[in-house]
Parts: sequence; structure tokens; C-alpha cells
Amino acid sequence: MKFRRILLWLHRWVGVVAGLIILFAAVTGGVLVFQHTQDRWLNPELFPREATAVEKRAPVSASLDEVSRKHPEMRVQGIRLPRDERDALVLMGGNLMVQCDPRSGAILGTRPRMGLWWQTFVKLHVNLMLGSTGGLIVEIATWITLFLALTGLWLWWPLRIFGFRQGASFRRFNLDLHSVAGLYSSLFLILVCITGLTMRHLHLDHPRSPGSHAPQAGAQRITVDAAVEAAEKALPGAKVAAVEIPPPNPQAAFRIQLAFPEDGTPAGRSVVFVDQWSGQALTVHSAREGSFMQRYDNLQLSLHIGAIGGAATRWIALFVCVALVLQIFSGYVLWWKRSA
Repeated sequence: MKFRRILLWLHRWVGVVAGLIILFAAVTGGVLVFQHTQDRWLNPELFPREATAVEKRAPVSASLDEVSRKHPEMRVQGIRLPRDERDALVLMGGNLMVQCDPRSGAILGTRPRMGLWWQTFVKLHVNLMLGSTGGLIVEIATWITLFLALTGLWLWWPLRIFGFRQGASFRRFNLDLHSVAGLYSSLFLILVCITGLTMRHLHLDHPRSPGSHAPQAGAQRITVDAAVEAAEKALPGAKVAAVEIPPPNPQAAFRIQLAFPEDGTPAGRSVVFVDQWSGQALTVHSAREGSFMQRYDNLQLSLHIGAIGGAATRWIALFVCVALVLQIFSGYVLWWKRSA
């Protein structure tokens, strides 16, 4: 009982001190769970209309030609391919993003590459927009959240509160809310905390380009569509999510990122380098292969944001954020009532 009282005291006061920072992380994280969906709601003109069953995607070269005609000053450096039928084809160069209809190649609109609302939320979530100092504060808050989740389970066990009791007082209602929200979100919250901590420190080496072979006299660079086809052929089961176009250098290669169905990251975690002259796949790096740590490194962002399993796991991630907000508010109420 003495150990339980000490643990309860630590749980209460650590939560009171760090609660506001944890609340900020929970709110910004919750906003980012469905970031792409919100972006479509806020900017519907930048995304294609819903596709019909007979419509097919146009070659990427159609959008490249359209951008070259309307924005001759822009050198396209990267391409993000649509992940579903409601997504746009995005061409990036300099500080400009051009969003195109993947089925016609037509330009839907342009916007800056940096300074978007969701990029601001990412910075707030990761480091409070305070650089390395903010990153350290968020890391400490994440360790504290993990401590609160584990000690909360320990403190819950003797009470075993699974739901709300009828006719309970306001303080008892908040205790039930605190317990129920913590119980049903705890395992997922622990996973979110662990992946958040490892993403800060676990950064394995990214695949490096082996470089294209020396071109023969009169050789022409292959098209982006040919490079995409070569990459998907080299890694069956994965779809191209992003293409990095080689700079004006005969030794450079296409860097193509692909995503397997379980990979919910925007740009994909598998990489294929394609020779810009022959179209040969030079090296293949699959997110499904490698050591345990390499595969975990590839999956930790998807686990953190609930991007494995489609919409269902994203709703679970949002539930974790909402449950954490409820725990913080109910925790402050319990502390206030006890102190009053």
C-alpha cells in the first residue's frame, strides 16, 4: 500500500506538471492523423473529382508536358504519384508544387512547397517550433506519457473500472472517465510513445544511389513512365509513390520510392534506383527485407500515425489522441477537487 501511495503521488504530480505539453502534443497529433483528408476538404480544387470505373491514369509525361508549357521556368525535381483515386499527381520543383489530375494530365492548381498548414502542425508536434530545445521538451513529455500510461495501468488494476457508474458524483464521473479512457487506449498509447521516441533517435542509413552507367553516344534519357514501370517490375507487389528525377548529370540515376499495401507513409519506404539511360534496375531495397531493426525503421512512422491497415487504424490513432485529451482534463479535475 505504501508503494501504491507513492506511485499514485508520482502519477498525479508528474501529470499535473507535464499535462499541458502532453495536451498540446495530443491535439496536434490528432489533427495530423487525417491530414490528407482535411487537405482535400480545405482545397477541393487541387484534387481530382471522383473517378469512374472506366477512367485510367494518363502517363506522367502528360502532366510533365503540361507543366513545361505553362511553367517553363520550373525544373521538376520530384514527383509524388497518387495513392488512391481521390489523390492528385504532384510535381515539385524549387518552392512550387503543381497538382495535376492523374487521369487527364491537366493542371488543377499550384501552391508553395513550404509553409503549408499541415507542415506547421508537424513542426509544432515534433519540436514546438523551438528547434532542438523544443525537440528535447517533446521527448521528455513523451517519456512522461509512457510513464503515466504504465503507472496508470498499475493503479487501475485494484479498481478495475471498465465503465461509468450510474448516479456517480462529478468527481466519481471524472475518475471513471480517466480510468476508462486510459484503459482502452493504453496499449495503443504505449505503441505511439515508443515509436515517437525511436523516431527521434533511430535513423538507419538511407539507400545510396550506385549511379547510372556511362551513356553510349547519342543515348536518350528514358521517360519517367519507363522508370516507374521498371521500378514496379523490380519490386512486385509495391506501387511507386514518389520519383526523384536525376539532375543534369549523366552519372545520376532515378531514385524511386515504392510502397507496399501496409506502408502508409506518403512517399513509400522501399527504394529502387533505375539507370536513367538503360532503364535497368540498379539496386532494390525492399521495406519487407533486411534485419528486424531495418524493417522496424521502415515501419515506425506508419505505426506512429496509424497508417497500417487503412482507415481503421487511423481512427484508432485518432481515438488515442482524443482519449489522451480526456485523461488530461479529467486528471486536472481530480487534482483540483483533491486540492480544493
